[in-house]
Amino acid sequence: MERNLFGFIWRYSKRQQIVILALTVCSFPILYMTLELPKWIVNDAISGTDFPKMFWGFELGQIPYLIALCACFLFLVVANNGVKYTLNIYKGIAGERMLRRLRFMLYNSILRFRLPRFRRVSGGELIPMITAEVEDVGVFIGEAIATPAFQGGTLLVYTVFIFAQDPFLGAAAISLYPIQGYIIPKLQKRVIQLSRERIINIRAISERINETVSAAADIHANDTSRWHMADLSDRLFLNYRIRLAIFRRKYMIKFINNFMNQLPPFFFYSVGGYLVIQGNLSFGALVAVLAAYKDLASPWKELLDWYQTLAGVKVKYETVVENFDVDDAMPPERIKGEPDGPIELTSLDLALNSVSASGGGSGQEIIDVTLEVEYGNRLAVYGADGSGRTELVMSLCGLLSPMAGRSTIGGRRFDDLPHQTIARHISYVGSDPYLFNETIRSNIVYGLRTDPIEEDGDHLADLRQVEASLTGNSLHDISATWEDLSRAGVDAQDEFDDMLIELVQLVGLEADLYRLGLASYSFENRDPGFDEKILKARADVVRRVQEDKSWKGLVALWDRDGFNHSATIGENVLYGVPKTVGTPVWSAASDPAVMNALVKAGIADRLVGMGADVAATMIELFSDTGADASLIGDYSFLSAEEIPQFTERLRRHKAGEDLSKADRASFVGLAFRIIPGRHRIVTLTEQDEQQMVEARGVIHETLKDDPNYALFDANTVIAPLSIEENILFGKPRVDRRGASDKIDALLRDTTRALGLREPIARAGLNFNVGIAGGRLSSGQRRRVGLIRALVKKPEILILDSVVDGDRQLLSRVLGAVQSSTVVVGTTDPKVAEAMESVAVMRDGRLVARGRWDSVKNIAVYGEDDEAREKEAS
Repeated sequence: MERNLFGFIWRYSKRQQIVILALTVCSFPILYMTLELPKWIVNDAISGTDFPKMFWGFELGQIPYLIALCACFLFLVVANNGVKYTLNIYKGIAGERMLRRLRFMLYNSILRFRLPRFRRVSGGELIPMITAEVEDVGVFIGEAIATPAFQGGTLLVYTVFIFAQDPFLGAAAISLYPIQGYIIPKLQKRVIQLSRERIINIRAISERINETVSAAADIHANDTSRWHMADLSDRLFLNYRIRLAIFRRKYMIKFINNFMNQLPPFFFYSVGGYLVIQGNLSFGALVAVLAAYKDLASPWKELLDWYQTLAGVKVKYETVVENFDVDDAMPPERIKGEPDGPIELTSLDLALNSVSASGGGSGQEIIDVTLEVEYGNRLAVYGADGSGRTELVMSLCGLLSPMAGRSTIGGRRFDDLPHQTIARHISYVGSDPYLFNETIRSNIVYGLRTDPIEEDGDHLADLRQVEASLTGNSLHDISATWEDLSRAGVDAQDEFDDMLIELVQLVGLEADLYRLGLASYSFENRDPGFDEKILKARADVVRRVQEDKSWKGLVALWDRDGFNHSATIGENVLYGVPKTVGTPVWSAASDPAVMNALVKAGIADRLVGMGADVAATMIELFSDTGADASLIGDYSFLSAEEIPQFTERLRRHKAGEDLSKADRASFVGLAFRIIPGRHRIVTLTEQDEQQMVEARGVIHETLKDDPNYALFDANTVIAPLSIEENILFGKPRVDRRGASDKIDALLRDTTRALGLREPIARAGLNFNVGIAGGRLSSGQRRRVGLIRALVKKPEILILDSVVDGDRQLLSRVLGAVQSSTVVVGTTDPKVAEAMESVAVMRDGRLVARGRWDSVKNIAVYGEDDEAREKEAS
């Protein structure tokens, strides 16, 4: 990357800057004429006497001549603003394209960082650099040459015009500019230094915030919240002091500039007035000079602002670039793939020859390691954490570059091969593989997304490619098909799904995926006839719950003509739910169509009364809890912020005042939250229940064509409900202790009998894992990472602390990749024993290599058999 800001601007936007400069130059003649015309209008058209006058070949009287000059002036004003409009649009486009290029280059640099660097820099520092800090750089790039050219040229035009009227007045107009040009850069130099300090401090604040988010559990466990708040407070105080120092110097610059700008008018009024009185200067010329000087202040101010902006932007650009343009970055070619076709390797043997490498921290290095792994070997790398085990494993797959020695595959140095070549042959899974905030399926197929298979050919895609080429961005379309199923050894999506289920079962994730599938709301990628199987399962569950003594009474089934005490009043009244997944049923109370249907059904007033009773109880219980908002959140239907609002609504209700539509909807929403079988806040009579059941007919007639609601139907799969809720078609009885556990057993029996277990597990593939896979356990994340590695059919599989404590999983994995090289980093002696050979690491050195029986004593006890026998004797 270019270290110099103007070097970057000129290298990547030279053509655009020349166009901007040309447009700027074109505006100067127009600008000069807008200064001359007012003088002609005053001196010739208004004060002149020699009429008629010739104007472009026509003789015009005084009034027509005045109108003609004014029309010319108006035309020039429109033309001048038209040029400015075109110039500003072009500057904006040029700046935004350069900003896009800069951000892409910075992100590209992150992808080329070697792994040890990520131990010295955090996402909290990098993210604001790419997003916020370079924003001003992009804005400035469009102005970098245009502003000094345009404003400087404008200043020159105004100055020439004033000198043309009177040289003395011209000298007075610019007399203080040299002084300002000397003083202001001196003051600005310190502002630049302070700006650099502020940026560094803001990055430190970002890092602290990032650490707080990542270490939330440890902060609470150690009760260090006050220490962290004090630390952040100190950094915010430092930021305040820096900003205060910047403000003082910045506004001192403005004070000096404004003072000096007001001195020349003194000379214009005094000396210029004297010259007019003496007849040495026309009154129109003085008026024009005054108007020109008034406009002269604007470009000078713009030039000073540009200079101050330049100083700040240079600091931001240079501090950003120095963090990304690092000497030890990988060459760009390594992440560009194989543009000339696949690189063929003569063999797939792995070798480390006197390799020394560091992971960037203490206990994260290997020293002078020589090791060969022939293709097809099964090697365990045994060692405790900090022994160099992880670094050795990462060196064998090219993730950790050697500081000395050679690490090779097929005789080729890893550092000389593109990542695509290495990833085509090797799959690596670490102890805590990263999962993206997508579905399990997306995270598994992630390893197949190396190049797009089919590019989109629509107009938007073409426009995207043009813009990408102009800004140095990726020419690949993210909306294209990226998953190369052929790398997984299949041709069709159905075959791929079958293979995924087999791998899920292989790694022992099938039971977890089944549970996730039951809770899933997704009905995508389901097998043909899946809906019919769900309905069959529903019918089977209904039959068992009604007839089988073992299951009877576990589920409160939905009945079109009956009231469900284990469901909310909202679900009972609507006999349905909002169609958007996650939208609570009580939000329907804010829908005018629902409220109108409730009024028409004759139950709106009763629901308002129930809601008022709930509000009264909540206010009585929680109005005095004060700052203990957690208690309100856990046990109240109202938040701490809502209690004052409902207090006022309740007052109006008790006073018999007319309630607004919003008030009535709020009370109905509270009533909709109540589960009669659990909450005893309101008492429902049989008549209340019957009225709600009877109201369903009116409500369904109103909502049957409404796309925002899914109404219950015993013969239809209801998309907003989870698969489990669809099968049960009811609610677990809230008055039966342990009903949920028994229902789980009922579902297992039913789904197994109907062959639904595998389709439900497939639905679990659409479960979103959350940020960094946070919604999965560490063991589940490792298994998803293992599937991601296996799905590529790797010729070399390298694992680190993935199968520790699970010999059966290791056996299944070895059976699945029978002809491949397998390297397993482990701290488990039983895992090491199961492999063909073992490499023992200690203190960063390879201390033994051989079968487990021959290296066991060194690995476990730290000494060989001969030393142990000598010690025993």
